Amino acid sequence: MDARKLRAAARRARMTVEVVTLGERKPSPYANSTPEERLAAAVQLIGHHQALRGGFPTVPREAWPGETFVAGDPVG
Repeated sequence: MDARKLRAAARRARMTVEVVTLGERKPSPYANSTPEERLAAAVQLIGHHQALRGGFPTVPREAWPGETFVAGDPVG
C-alpha cells in the first residue's frame, strides 16, 4: 500500500460518522451521563476552544473595551 492510501486508511479509522435520517433528532451523546460528567466534558471543550484561539485572555475583564450593564439596573 502506498503512503497516500495508508494516510487515508488512518484518517478513516479516526473518523466518527453517524447517519441520522432527515427529520429525526440526533441522540444526545450525554443522555446516559451524570451532571458531573457533562460538566467535565464542557470544561474540556472550553479548554480546547481556548487553546485553538491562543489561550485564555491575559487582560483583566475590567480592562476590556465596552460598557457593563447589570441586570435589573435602569438603562439610560
